[in-house]
Amino acid sequence: MKKWSILAMSATLSLSLVSSGVLANETLGTGEDYYFTNHNSRVMDVTDTSAYLWAFTEGGGRDLSYVRVYSYFYVNGIMVKADYTNDPTYASIDYDASATRLLKAKITSSHYIYNKLGEEKKKVSEDQYPR
Repeated sequence: MKKWSILAMSATLSLSLVSSGVLANETLGTGEDYYFTNHNSRVMDVTDTSAYLWAFTEGGGRDLSYVRVYSYFYVNGIMVKADYTNDPTYASIDYDASATRLLKAKITSSHYIYNKLGEEKKKVSEDQYPR
């Protein structure tokens, strides 16, 4: 009789541990369900003296913690700004470039997505004027 009750307790405990593990994975996720939905860097609205530079990162998935975009902005071959921003699902950053005579404009960006375990995925993009 004692053997059966120990066996029953052991089976119950094993079932509880398996159930709690499954519940934890359903609640917290495995860390694998996070992905890029979109990312890009652009130079737009170029005139003789100005340009608009922007970049964004967008992510999705149950395990997504946050996204980040880190960009370097160049005007006439000189880096004028480096900056980044974070957001839960969509991060964007921009810069209004201006010069007495705008000959070149460039943006290079690193796009990151992070899961709830702190792991990251990275992509890069860039755009420039003239193309």
